[in-house]
Amino acid sequence: MTKELDDERIRQVVTGFFGYFMFSHAWQGQEPSFQDVSVVKSVWNLPDAPLNEKLRNFCKEVRRRGHNWAWSDTCCIDKATSSVLNQSLTSMYKWYADSAATLVFLAGVAHPSSGGDLTGSVWMTRAWTLQELLAPKVVFFYDSEWKPYLNDTGDNHKESPEIMQELAHAIKIPHGTITTFTPDDLAIREKLRLASTRNATYVEDVAYSLIGIFKSDIRPHYGEGVDALGHLLEEIVARFGEVTVLGW
Repeated sequence: MTKELDDERIRQVVTGFFGYFMFSHAWQGQEPSFQDVSVVKSVWNLPDAPLNEKLRNFCKEVRRRGHNWAWSDTCCIDKATSSVLNQSLTSMYKWYADSAATLVFLAGVAHPSSGGDLTGSVWMTRAWTLQELLAPKVVFFYDSEWKPYLNDTGDNHKESPEIMQELAHAIKIPHGTITTFTPDDLAIREKLRLASTRNATYVEDVAYSLIGIFKSDIRPHYGEGVDALGHLLEEIVARFGEVTVLGW
Protein backbone atom coordinates (compact mmCIF):
# COMPACT_ATOMS: atom_id res chain seq x y z
CA MET A 1 0.00 0.00 0.00
CA THR A 2 1.49 3.34 -1.05
CA LYS A 3 1.80 6.38 1.18
CA GLU A 4 -0.40 8.34 -1.26
CA LEU A 5 -3.19 5.77 -0.84
CA ASP A 6 -2.81 5.88 2.95
CA ASP A 7 -2.99 9.67 2.92
CA GLU A 8 -6.10 9.63 0.73
CA ARG A 9 -7.88 7.16 3.00
CA ILE A 10 -7.01 9.26 6.05
CA ARG A 11 -8.31 12.35 4.26
CA GLN A 12 -11.57 10.59 3.42
CA VAL A 13 -12.05 9.45 7.04
CA VAL A 14 -11.35 12.92 8.45
CA THR A 15 -13.53 14.62 5.84
CA GLY A 16 -16.33 12.13 6.41
CA PHE A 17 -16.30 12.68 10.17
CA PHE A 18 -15.78 16.42 10.33
CA GLY A 19 -17.41 17.45 7.04
CA TYR A 20 -20.52 19.55 7.46
CA PHE A 21 -23.49 20.65 5.35
CA MET A 22 -24.70 24.25 5.16
CA PHE A 23 -28.40 25.07 4.77
CA SER A 24 -29.57 27.69 2.26
CA HIS A 25 -33.25 28.63 2.24
CA ALA A 26 -35.68 31.52 2.33
CA TRP A 27 -36.94 32.32 5.82
CA GLN A 28 -40.67 31.65 6.01
CA GLY A 29 -41.61 33.24 9.30
CA GLN A 30 -40.73 32.40 12.89
CA GLU A 31 -37.87 30.02 12.21
CA PRO A 32 -36.42 28.05 15.16
CA SER A 33 -33.77 30.16 16.90
CA PHE A 34 -30.55 29.42 18.74
CA GLN A 35 -32.42 29.96 22.01
CA ASP A 36 -35.28 27.64 20.96
CA VAL A 37 -32.90 24.76 20.31
CA SER A 38 -30.78 25.49 23.38
CA VAL A 39 -33.80 25.17 25.67
CA VAL A 40 -34.85 21.74 24.37
CA LYS A 41 -31.22 20.60 23.73
CA SER A 42 -31.91 19.11 20.28
CA VAL A 43 -33.75 19.87 17.05
CA TRP A 44 -35.52 16.54 17.53
CA ASN A 45 -37.13 17.88 20.71
CA LEU A 46 -38.60 21.00 19.13
CA PRO A 47 -42.42 21.20 19.06
CA ASP A 48 -44.13 19.87 15.96
CA ALA A 49 -44.47 22.83 13.60
CA PRO A 50 -43.84 23.27 9.86
CA LEU A 51 -40.67 25.36 10.25
CA ASN A 52 -39.24 23.05 12.91
CA GLU A 53 -39.98 20.15 10.61
CA LYS A 54 -38.11 21.93 7.81
CA LEU A 55 -35.04 22.07 10.02
CA ARG A 56 -35.41 18.42 10.97
CA ASN A 57 -35.79 17.42 7.31
CA PHE A 58 -32.53 19.19 6.58
CA CYS A 59 -30.80 17.28 9.36
CA LYS A 60 -32.30 13.99 8.16
CA GLU A 61 -31.01 14.58 4.64
CA VAL A 62 -27.54 15.45 5.91
CA ARG A 63 -27.47 12.20 7.90
CA ARG A 64 -28.79 10.25 4.90
CA ARG A 65 -25.87 11.55 2.89
CA GLY A 66 -23.45 10.21 5.47
CA HIS A 67 -22.52 13.34 7.43
CA ASN A 68 -22.82 14.07 11.14
CA TRP A 69 -22.74 17.86 11.18
CA ALA A 70 -25.31 20.33 9.88
CA TRP A 71 -25.41 24.14 10.05
CA SER A 72 -28.43 26.40 9.62
CA ASP A 73 -28.42 30.18 10.00
CA THR A 74 -31.77 29.99 11.78
CA CYS A 75 -30.50 28.24 14.90
CA CYS A 76 -26.69 28.02 14.78
CA ILE A 77 -26.06 31.73 15.39
CA ASP A 78 -26.79 33.38 18.72
CA LYS A 79 -28.22 36.56 17.23
CA ALA A 80 -28.82 38.00 20.69
CA THR A 81 -25.05 38.34 21.17
CA SER A 82 -23.71 41.02 18.84
CA SER A 83 -20.09 39.79 18.89
CA VAL A 84 -21.18 36.27 17.87
CA LEU A 85 -23.48 37.63 15.16
CA ASN A 86 -20.77 39.90 13.73
CA GLN A 87 -18.17 37.13 13.70
CA SER A 88 -20.64 34.81 12.00
CA LEU A 89 -21.46 37.33 9.27
CA THR A 90 -17.80 38.00 8.49
CA SER A 91 -16.99 34.25 8.47
CA MET A 92 -20.02 33.11 6.49
CA TYR A 93 -18.40 32.98 3.06
CA LYS A 94 -15.55 30.80 4.35
CA TRP A 95 -18.01 28.47 6.10
CA TYR A 96 -19.86 27.89 2.84
CA ALA A 97 -16.63 27.55 0.87
CA ASP A 98 -15.20 24.96 3.31
CA SER A 99 -18.41 22.93 3.64
CA ALA A 100 -18.78 19.38 2.36
CA ALA A 101 -21.87 20.66 0.55
CA THR A 102 -24.67 23.21 0.71
CA LEU A 103 -28.27 22.03 0.61
CA VAL A 104 -30.71 24.49 -0.95
CA PHE A 105 -34.37 24.08 -0.05
CA LEU A 106 -36.74 25.61 -2.62
CA ALA A 107 -39.98 25.84 -0.66
CA GLY A 108 -41.82 27.46 -3.55
CA VAL A 109 -40.89 24.85 -6.15
CA ALA A 110 -43.51 22.13 -6.42
CA HIS A 111 -42.75 18.47 -7.04
CA PRO A 112 -42.24 17.18 -9.61
CA SER A 113 -40.12 20.19 -10.48
CA SER A 114 -39.60 21.31 -14.04
CA GLY A 115 -36.98 23.41 -15.78
CA GLY A 116 -37.20 27.16 -15.24
CA ASP A 117 -38.41 27.06 -11.62
CA LEU A 118 -35.15 28.47 -10.24
CA THR A 119 -35.61 31.80 -12.00
CA GLY A 120 -38.76 32.63 -10.06
CA SER A 121 -37.64 31.19 -6.73
CA VAL A 122 -37.79 33.50 -3.69
CA TRP A 123 -34.45 32.02 -2.65
CA MET A 124 -32.87 33.44 -5.82
CA THR A 125 -33.65 37.06 -4.91
CA ARG A 126 -32.17 37.07 -1.38
CA ALA A 127 -29.12 39.26 -0.77
CA TRP A 128 -27.30 36.41 0.99
CA THR A 129 -28.00 33.95 -1.83
CA LEU A 130 -25.11 35.16 -3.96
CA GLN A 131 -22.40 33.87 -1.62
CA GLU A 132 -24.44 30.78 -0.70
CA LEU A 133 -24.50 29.92 -4.40
CA LEU A 134 -20.95 30.87 -5.39
CA ALA A 135 -18.87 29.80 -2.37
CA PRO A 136 -19.65 26.05 -2.01
CA LYS A 137 -17.95 23.53 -4.25
CA VAL A 138 -20.90 21.14 -3.95
CA VAL A 139 -24.59 22.15 -3.97
CA PHE A 140 -27.81 20.14 -3.87
CA PHE A 141 -31.21 21.67 -4.72
CA TYR A 142 -34.41 20.24 -3.24
CA ASP A 143 -38.02 21.02 -4.12
CA SER A 144 -40.90 21.59 -1.69
CA GLU A 145 -41.28 17.84 -1.04
CA TRP A 146 -37.58 17.38 -0.27
CA LYS A 147 -36.94 15.64 -3.57
CA PRO A 148 -33.84 16.45 -5.67
CA TYR A 149 -34.57 19.27 -8.10
CA LEU A 150 -35.40 17.91 -11.59
CA ASN A 151 -35.03 14.46 -9.97
CA ASP A 152 -31.28 14.90 -10.38
CA THR A 153 -29.66 12.39 -8.01
CA GLY A 154 -26.10 13.22 -9.04
CA ASP A 155 -23.23 13.85 -6.63
CA ASN A 156 -23.19 17.61 -7.22
CA HIS A 157 -25.77 19.82 -8.88
CA LYS A 158 -22.97 22.19 -9.90
CA GLU A 159 -22.04 19.44 -12.34
CA SER A 160 -25.52 19.41 -13.89
CA PRO A 161 -25.47 21.39 -17.18
CA GLU A 162 -29.25 21.83 -17.08
CA ILE A 163 -29.40 23.19 -13.54
CA MET A 164 -26.34 25.39 -14.00
CA GLN A 165 -27.79 26.82 -17.19
CA GLU A 166 -30.93 27.78 -15.27
CA LEU A 167 -28.84 29.49 -12.60
CA ALA A 168 -26.72 31.29 -15.15
CA HIS A 169 -29.88 32.62 -16.79
CA ALA A 170 -31.42 33.62 -13.47
CA ILE A 171 -28.47 35.55 -12.00
CA LYS A 172 -26.75 36.57 -15.25
CA ILE A 173 -23.43 34.91 -14.40
CA PRO A 174 -21.73 32.45 -16.78
CA HIS A 175 -22.22 28.92 -15.45
CA GLY A 176 -18.45 28.40 -15.55
CA THR A 177 -18.04 31.21 -13.03
CA ILE A 178 -20.74 29.72 -10.78
CA THR A 179 -18.92 26.40 -10.57
CA THR A 180 -15.38 27.75 -10.09
CA PHE A 181 -15.87 31.14 -8.38
CA THR A 182 -13.30 32.60 -6.00
CA PRO A 183 -13.36 36.09 -4.42
CA ASP A 184 -10.80 37.18 -7.00
CA ASP A 185 -13.21 36.45 -9.86
CA LEU A 186 -15.48 39.02 -11.53
CA ALA A 187 -14.85 42.73 -11.82
CA ILE A 188 -15.72 44.96 -8.86
CA ARG A 189 -18.56 46.71 -10.67
CA GLU A 190 -19.98 43.36 -11.78
CA LYS A 191 -20.12 42.13 -8.19
CA LEU A 192 -21.88 45.31 -7.11
CA ARG A 193 -24.31 45.05 -10.01
CA LEU A 194 -25.29 41.54 -8.93
CA ALA A 195 -25.88 42.76 -5.39
CA SER A 196 -28.12 45.57 -6.62
CA THR A 197 -30.62 43.06 -8.05
CA ARG A 198 -31.23 41.32 -4.71
CA ASN A 199 -33.67 41.92 -1.88
CA ALA A 200 -32.69 42.40 1.77
CA THR A 201 -34.88 42.46 4.87
CA TYR A 202 -32.33 44.80 6.45
CA VAL A 203 -30.74 47.45 4.23
CA GLU A 204 -27.35 46.74 5.81
CA ASP A 205 -27.39 43.20 4.40
CA VAL A 206 -26.85 44.57 0.90
CA ALA A 207 -23.28 45.32 2.06
CA TYR A 208 -22.77 42.61 4.67
CA SER A 209 -23.69 39.82 2.25
CA LEU A 210 -20.73 40.93 0.10
CA ILE A 211 -18.07 40.80 2.82
CA GLY A 212 -16.72 37.41 1.78
CA ILE A 213 -17.12 38.00 -1.94
CA PHE A 214 -14.93 41.12 -1.68
CA LYS A 215 -12.67 39.72 1.09
CA SER A 216 -13.72 42.82 3.01
CA ASP A 217 -12.65 43.78 6.54
CA ILE A 218 -15.66 45.95 7.39
CA ARG A 219 -17.42 45.05 10.63
CA PRO A 220 -21.20 44.65 10.65
CA HIS A 221 -23.14 47.12 12.74
CA TYR A 222 -26.89 46.87 12.36
CA GLY A 223 -28.45 50.27 12.73
CA GLU A 224 -26.09 52.10 10.36
CA GLY A 225 -28.55 51.70 7.48
CA VAL A 226 -27.35 52.73 4.01
CA ASP A 227 -24.01 53.80 5.50
CA ALA A 228 -23.05 50.10 5.49
CA LEU A 229 -22.79 50.12 1.71
CA GLY A 230 -20.89 53.40 1.87
CA HIS A 231 -18.32 51.84 4.21
CA LEU A 232 -17.92 48.88 1.85
CA LEU A 233 -17.41 51.18 -1.15
CA GLU A 234 -14.92 53.31 0.82
CA GLU A 235 -12.87 50.22 1.59
CA ILE A 236 -12.98 49.04 -2.02
CA VAL A 237 -11.82 52.44 -3.29
CA ALA A 238 -9.03 52.59 -0.67
CA ARG A 239 -7.82 49.07 -1.47
CA PHE A 240 -8.05 49.09 -5.25
CA GLY A 241 -7.82 52.82 -5.99
CA GLU A 242 -10.80 52.58 -8.33
CA VAL A 243 -13.12 55.54 -7.90
CA THR A 244 -15.04 54.36 -10.99
CA VAL A 245 -16.79 51.73 -8.81
CA LEU A 246 -18.85 54.57 -7.37
CA GLY A 247 -20.64 54.76 -10.71
CA TRP A 248 -22.04 51.23 -10.58
